[in-house]
Amino acid sequence: MKKGVYALLFSALLLSSAGCSSNKDVSSSSNNSKAGDSGKVELTYVSTQGEEAMKAVIDGFEQENPNIKVKVEHYPFRSLFETIEVKMGSKSKDVDLIDVDVPLVTNYSVKGYLEPLDKYLSPGIKEKWIDSAVTAGSYKGELMAPPLNSSSQVLFYNKKILQERGVTPPPMEPEKRWTWEQVVEAAKKLTYDKNGDKQTDVFGFSFEQISRPYQILPLSQGLGAEAVDKDGLVSEGYTNSKEAIKAGKFYYDLFNTWKVSPKIPVEQAPEYFKSGKIAFFVGGTWNIKAFTDAGIDFGVAPHPYFEGGKIVTPTGSWHIGVSKYSTKKEAAAKFVEFLTAGKGAQIWQDQTKGLPANVDLLKQIETDPKYEKFPENVNRLGAYEASHTAVPRPLTPGYLEWETLVNKAYEDIKNGTDPKQALDTAAAQIDRQLKKYTSAVK
Repeated sequence: MKKGVYALLFSALLLSSAGCSSNKDVSSSSNNSKAGDSGKVELTYVSTQGEEAMKAVIDGFEQENPNIKVKVEHYPFRSLFETIEVKMGSKSKDVDLIDVDVPLVTNYSVKGYLEPLDKYLSPGIKEKWIDSAVTAGSYKGELMAPPLNSSSQVLFYNKKILQERGVTPPPMEPEKRWTWEQVVEAAKKLTYDKNGDKQTDVFGFSFEQISRPYQILPLSQGLGAEAVDKDGLVSEGYTNSKEAIKAGKFYYDLFNTWKVSPKIPVEQAPEYFKSGKIAFFVGGTWNIKAFTDAGIDFGVAPHPYFEGGKIVTPTGSWHIGVSKYSTKKEAAAKFVEFLTAGKGAQIWQDQTKGLPANVDLLKQIETDPKYEKFPENVNRLGAYEASHTAVPRPLTPGYLEWETLVNKAYEDIKNGTDPKQALDTAAAQIDRQLKKYTSAVK
């Protein structure tokens, strides 16, 4: 692969994943028995997941399957994707399992990296996971990569700022969620100059992932827009549809008309909320610990929607796939089922405390009394959204190209570019990039 392609892959993938872990060194973990041990199969798993948590899963799997050993080749998040491209691009038979950032399922399927799993897994297994995860993990009706996790977004708010400005907090019940129109009305009251120097000190609202499609896409989806056509090969008329442009205008207004959102780098957004510079903050449930540790008196409400529109929340996280080139597909699929739908799913949940895509585990969160009190009830809200309002990102082999160009478009919109102009430009550029996938898909 040429350097330019690697650069695009690397920069785009930094944007694509929600709630991904990062690590410093490449390492191998969990049982280093060599392939060829009498009567035993050794699987190699290229992964970026937490090593201790995955070791607990593997230990449980190997107790149930003493003839199968799982060796993990562990890579930092920033190195994983290039490693997968190198290994899978060379059709290496030394890899049996790979972590799959869910927007890349279609891309990896088109490239021939993933083995379809329907024939290897138990009948009816798709009912074990939420619909959005099954959809995102499938290609042309076949399950390619089951989910390890899901993700969701909620509306955080600073109780002190709202009280000082006389704004009643939004309710936490999903059926009483605020509209975006209500958020903006409140955000205007919460945007102010504290010291009289004619500079805004507190902003009413911000996204956590400013301009990034994972979080911004529900604006247009909630208005009925699709990101690409059903084959994932056409962006014109979708990325820049009238609904998408309307959503882009709303985004433009947040920064340039109402000026309730700060024009800051995406990395600064959580710090702005933690330091009391933002009143309302749409962010991931993974922020709970950081905000609690920072000593913020915060509350949480459901993700907003446009009045008269559809309730849509972001979703998607890590999935796991079996290499098309593996010579041990049945054993690899057995591990996948254990991890995502069997006992390993519970072990993984107990270890990571993330938002699961497994229906039974989500039901635990929805019914267990320990999730009734704050801040644990934030996970219950996330579980509700994952089960009822989550919509996956576009299913296209050119997701990296689409995401990179849409992210640029929304950055331009934030900085004052006309939304129609920005999205028209993005759609034209995306379609030029998508042409290279036409023959592979058809």
